[in-house]
Amino acid sequence: MVAAADRRLSYKNGSYGGTRKKLFQIPYLKGSISYFGLAVLINPDGSELFISDLLMAFIRKNSHCDDLPSFSINLRNELSRVVPGNILKQNLSGFHICGYDSNGIPDFWYFSNIGRMEGYQYTDLKMEYGAPSSHFLDRDAKEYGWNGSDKISVSNNIRIYRNGDLRAHVVAWEILDDILKNLGKFPDFKIPTTPLRYGEYVKFKFEIIAYFYKNWAMKQIIGRPIDVVVMTKDGYSS
Repeated sequence: MVAAADRRLSYKNGSYGGTRKKLFQIPYLKGSISYFGLAVLINPDGSELFISDLLMAFIRKNSHCDDLPSFSINLRNELSRVVPGNILKQNLSGFHICGYDSNGIPDFWYFSNIGRMEGYQYTDLKMEYGAPSSHFLDRDAKEYGWNGSDKISVSNNIRIYRNGDLRAHVVAWEILDDILKNLGKFPDFKIPTTPLRYGEYVKFKFEIIAYFYKNWAMKQIIGRPIDVVVMTKDGYSS
């Protein structure tokens, strides 16, 4: 598994709102968590509570969790306690959580306050987070033959989960993949085949997308630096 995120925070008008990490390791699950949308809350006393700080504290105090479902449900409950419903109704907010279970099987969990998608836009925002759900093992892996227990039942495939500005992650991302695929047809070009090499490739694509937004987007909502986490069943690669 490879997870990646930029660090740029933006106001709704696209103006610069600072830089914060959006991607964090979960060592005890050999996984990671990232967030998109809502990045900061204003406390009654005027102080700021960043979602990044909340996540780091949550990861530390939930080291007793030994599976992704428990971690995801606990996080949803914590956020529901902290984030007011009227704030959620005005701001999209979502979380991507991935990791390995005790048998070394990867999974991906997700929850948000988003009701539906219209084109590339998130709409129908709710006043509360929906229930966390497994989008890989309980849904997408079944398309690849997953029988619920045997790892070799799954065919060899790559599954990509995206958040944030989907225009960049669909349009630009897939075109860059096509470029590499076509170059890979020549004997003097190599396609990434290891987790570490694929992680380097993911970071390269993110850097290119950030460059596009810096120079040609009216709203620079994606920006460097880029964080990448490469996860294997034995831990993290670096």
